[in-house]
Order: sequence, then C-alpha cells, then structure tokens
Amino acid sequence: MRIVESWWNGWRVRMGRRLALGLLAALSSVACGSLPRTNYYTLRLPPPPDTRDPQVNVVLGIEPFRATGVLRDDRIVFYESPTELHFYEYHRWSADPATMLTDLVARRLVQRAVFLEVRRLPAREPVDYILRARVLSFEEVDYAAGVKGRVALEMSLVRSRDRKTLWSETRQAESAAEGKGVAAVVNALDAASARLLDELLPVLVAQVERDLPQGSQPSPP
Repeated sequence: MRIVESWWNGWRVRMGRRLALGLLAALSSVACGSLPRTNYYTLRLPPPPDTRDPQVNVVLGIEPFRATGVLRDDRIVFYESPTELHFYEYHRWSADPATMLTDLVARRLVQRAVFLEVRRLPAREPVDYILRARVLSFEEVDYAAGVKGRVALEMSLVRSRDRKTLWSETRQAESAAEGKGVAAVVNALDAASARLLDELLPVLVAQVERDLPQGSQPSPP
C-alpha cells in the first residue's frame, strides 16, 4: 500500500509540473504576439470651459443615453450592406457609443457655458430640464459611395416641473473616411458626431430660452 501511495503521489507531482509548464508556455505564446493586439479608440472631447457667466439661470440634467442592442457593445460596428453588419474584434471603443456620446454632449454643453449647471443624472439635487437621447446609429458604412462614418441621434427635452416634452428631434450625420484603416473610420465618426451636435445643441438651447419667462431670458448680444 505504501508503494502504491508513493507512486500515486509521485505521479501527481509530475503531472502538476507538466500542467504548470504547459500553462506557462501558453501564456508565453500569448505574450509573444500569437493573438492580435486590441486597439482602443475614443471621441475628441472639447477643451476645458472658459470662465463665463451662464446665459440662462437654469440647471440641465442629462440622463444616460440609451442605444439599440447592437450599440450596447464596445466593438466597432461596420455595415457591408444595409442588412449585413459585423464587429471588429480587435478594434474597440473606450466605452460603448451611448456612454461616449453622453459624456461628449455634457462636456460640450458645459464648454458652451449656456446653463447655470449641467448635471449627469441621477443626481440628488433637482434640475429644471432633462435631456434624453437614444443612439440610433454609430457605425462604419462600406456599401455606398466609399467608406464613411454614420451617426444618428434621437433627442428630447423634458421640463421637470410637469414632465412635459418640449422638444423632440431625430437627426443623422455622415462623414467620409479620409485614408484607410480603422483609425480613418474613427476620425470620420468623430467628425460626424461633431457635425450632428453642432446642429442639435443650438436647437436645444433655443427651446429652453423659448420656455423661460420673458424676464429671465438672456439679453441679445
């Protein structure tokens, strides 16, 4: 019995060593580049805001943007036809598109210094208006007139005191990729996002100003 136990213990030690060596070899293979490197990308954020007085004395709350199921993923999406889509496995966003666009809109509104304060919701303090949005498109498009980036947003503005929707609009912007590769597509999506927000955010601000009592509206420049 002791001989059998001794043999069994020795076999377990030898197998343990072989398994450990195999694991080390696998890890070494991965470290040496057997798998492609994963690249991460993000959108350009605006510079820090200037110190300026707000144009309207109200607080805007921004809810986390929603997105379709395909866009609740950090992998970059590309369409080869209107009905055929794929993901880049090794080219990913730093966060999912809805999160990135929520942060981009908040930073842009703070940088514009329109509102007394811009708060990310949920927040403990009350807000005067709520901005909601849904990301409808945020992808590379390959099947029409060259490679381009396409971004589409549905935005709505809600007055907090009575939950009335004051404004709702859906817009889409596209930008051609200049150059080749995923980096060119990322730049195209960044440009399309900037163009879309340049169109939507002034409309949002105008809706808030229109809703304010006459005495609290900003003086014309």
